[in-house]
Amino acid sequence: MFASIFRLSTILFGVAILILGHGLQLAFMPLRVQMLGWTSAQGGLLSSLYFVGFLCGCFIVPKIVSRVGHIRCFAVLTSVMATSILSLGLLENYYFWMLLRVITGFSVVGLYLVIESWLNAEVGNEVRGGVLAIYTVIVLTCLALSQLLLNASSPGGYSLLILSAILIILAAVPVCLTSSTQPYAIPSATFSPLLVIKTSRAAALGALIAGLISGSVYGLGAIYGSQVGLDVRSISIMMALAIAGGALAQLPLGKTSDHVDRRLVILACMIFGALVAGVSLFAPQTMAFGVMFLFGASVMPIYALSLALASDNAKDSNFLEVGTGLMMTNAAGSVIGPLLTSQLMFRYGPEYFFITNLCILACGAIAVVIMIKTKTAAVGHPSDFALATSASAQAALQLDPRGEEDSDSADYEVIDESDTTDSEIIDKSDISDRKIIDESDSTTQD
Repeated sequence: MFASIFRLSTILFGVAILILGHGLQLAFMPLRVQMLGWTSAQGGLLSSLYFVGFLCGCFIVPKIVSRVGHIRCFAVLTSVMATSILSLGLLENYYFWMLLRVITGFSVVGLYLVIESWLNAEVGNEVRGGVLAIYTVIVLTCLALSQLLLNASSPGGYSLLILSAILIILAAVPVCLTSSTQPYAIPSATFSPLLVIKTSRAAALGALIAGLISGSVYGLGAIYGSQVGLDVRSISIMMALAIAGGALAQLPLGKTSDHVDRRLVILACMIFGALVAGVSLFAPQTMAFGVMFLFGASVMPIYALSLALASDNAKDSNFLEVGTGLMMTNAAGSVIGPLLTSQLMFRYGPEYFFITNLCILACGAIAVVIMIKTKTAAVGHPSDFALATSASAQAALQLDPRGEEDSDSADYEVIDESDTTDSEIIDKSDISDRKIIDESDSTTQD
């Protein structure tokens, strides 16, 4: 595995720089919205539009990569993202910022898809889990550290935006200079809600709940901190602790879920998260750091647990489609969550940041209990838990060995019919012959 990590070191280094820049602009936006005098509802809409762009990119970017390749696509997307971030300082117009947030979300998911599909092509099945774990640790660590970069300058100016854009552009340098061979294509996203629900209702619900909560935390957490009287330094520490809590809790909770019903672990996370949200309503401001750390530790791992649960129940042939469906469900929740929470915060006060999340988690826990009572879990787990976040959602799919066959078949789909060789035609005829033989054998056995 160390040889694979060394070979991919330039790409992983680029990822670290990219996440530092991305996390900084993600932390900057809510604070700047407050300073401009815009309402929490307006801030929530901007956050939701970011995830709308994120969702659209899942469908469009794979087609772009198939046309121009990974390196060119990465260079273009870093340029577009940096431009959209710097453009925030050109005009402080709300509708202009709405457009820029969609573009930023589109660019972010495109960069994730390029990097993660590249990693998928460069590693073998025997080291995929280790590579995914290291990649996820890099993403979470840099995302937490990026919150602390808020202290580098005042959010009242645009120095932080310039720093964010610089980091994002610099991320293209090691990636574009890498000697690693770039793959040919990445599979396009396909979304079947019925297949996701049929595979695992609890996993689909968990992905939705995780999106509702994480979208609110990333988009409105800083606004909540500002409205309850925290300064920029305290807000940056609070948000960093929320992400760090989620990162530290993933592995122990995941390993626990390998030995018990994963739905019980998801249920425990929802119950504990609801309890923490309830305690926050009565806790003094001095406990804000501890509350956010525990809240992040309880809710951030829900997506990874849901993905593992879906992996247990998915067939190898439709694993990638099921996983993509979970990712889309999570993204849809990230669009809805900030809209709902911000409206309640605007109407009734900042405490509804936690009240809304408390209600969401309580409803989710009740639904999981009903699912556990009405359907027995399969004995054992066909797949081990793997670290994942909503940020690295696609990586968990791309780097899973069972997703390899699906992505290979997707690569063949982009080959032009005019380039089809005689050997490919022979292979197809061989497959047809084998199918006929298999059908005759099954008829004989019956």
